[in-house]
Amino acid sequence: MARNTGRQCPSDSDKNTKSLSNKFTRRKFVQATGASAAVSMAGCLGNGGNGGGSSGFTFGALFATSGSVEVIGQPMMNSVELAVDQINADGGINGEEINLVKRDNGSDPATGIEESRSLINDENADIVFGAYTSAMRDAITETFVTNEVPLWYPTLYEGSVCEAIGEDIVVPRENLQWLFFNGAVPKQQISPYVPWLMDNLDVESFYLIGNDYIWPRTTNTILKDFIDENDGEVLDENYVPLGFTDWGSELQDIRDADPDIVYFTTVGDTQVSMIRQAAELGLTDEMEWAGNIMSEQEARAAGDGADGIYNSAPYFINIDSEENDQYIGSYRDEYGDDTTPNFVSEAAYWGVQMTVQAIEEADDVSGPTDIRDALESDITLQAPQGEVQMDPGTHHCALQSRVGEYNADSEQFEILEEFGQIEPSGISVQANCLE
Repeated sequence: MARNTGRQCPSDSDKNTKSLSNKFTRRKFVQATGASAAVSMAGCLGNGGNGGGSSGFTFGALFATSGSVEVIGQPMMNSVELAVDQINADGGINGEEINLVKRDNGSDPATGIEESRSLINDENADIVFGAYTSAMRDAITETFVTNEVPLWYPTLYEGSVCEAIGEDIVVPRENLQWLFFNGAVPKQQISPYVPWLMDNLDVESFYLIGNDYIWPRTTNTILKDFIDENDGEVLDENYVPLGFTDWGSELQDIRDADPDIVYFTTVGDTQVSMIRQAAELGLTDEMEWAGNIMSEQEARAAGDGADGIYNSAPYFINIDSEENDQYIGSYRDEYGDDTTPNFVSEAAYWGVQMTVQAIEEADDVSGPTDIRDALESDITLQAPQGEVQMDPGTHHCALQSRVGEYNADSEQFEILEEFGQIEPSGISVQANCLE
């Protein structure tokens, strides 16, 4: 599909376009967080744009605000909106507001493809922040690569970049040119986490349970290597469809296997129902439960059953930093307590900030290709999680790495271990793939 390079401002009457200017009359001024993120940016490009004239940029946001992963998609959508609002409140880019266009992918890959095409061809988005599951990212990637528009994916995922983990290369070089990642890959979560679990919880036998798509299966391929290297044993592994909620027989299989620890790679509503039902059967008391995808949002939805479950992530909401205090405070001021910020919404938030910083630091940025080129630098940012940095050779970011244990009373993960910043390349991301 050929990309239309004639760019015009979307109509204010479009029901899917968020009019930001009206919000600022009812909202207190909120300064953008991150030392370099308080910048100016705005508008919509005309005929390719000029990056420094009277026109600005259109950002798209494509997350699930309905369907099976709504529980995690809504905080991601909110966080992109929050970052854009803060940047606009601080003057936008070159004195004009960023035009933000939000679309719901409905937790459905076919809908995601349709909305991606609309963001690119109807709304003339210069960059899109979107997707949660790897299945969604996989489905929409071709649309962005074909139309040469950057897609920023702010979610932990399996990697398999430029070389295969398992049977397939998930992100070949030709696709990587238009994709940017600031969620954790296995090196940044699993490699320090598995030995920590085995040493600190005194566990050896694992039962692996996940949803049946590429991220859980590839993650478990890598996970099994680390379990084996640390003299552990996988008793069994099982996979269920996305949206699966009737856990009776699967939980009985887990009880029969009697592992020291259940390691889960289930997502969204599937994860919430699994934890609730496991707790009702007493399984969360009988054995340890851990994963690397449970956020505060899902844990909170699972209720008391999530108490004592372990997670590995770059970010937890109770991190003590000025940037995090600003993020959490402004998020709650704007969206209340109906949704909870988490490690993927935090990544969505500072992904916008890093993009704006890249555009401001580059010269003559005037459209999607220039934004991609601007991001191909070793930009460093103080995010809510701590210092993060873009790796231009892989389009991934160096991130912080932590272990937390969920406390149902406080509805937070208590941070038990901090591993510091970990580079993305290695294990599942080929170093310097683009160089």
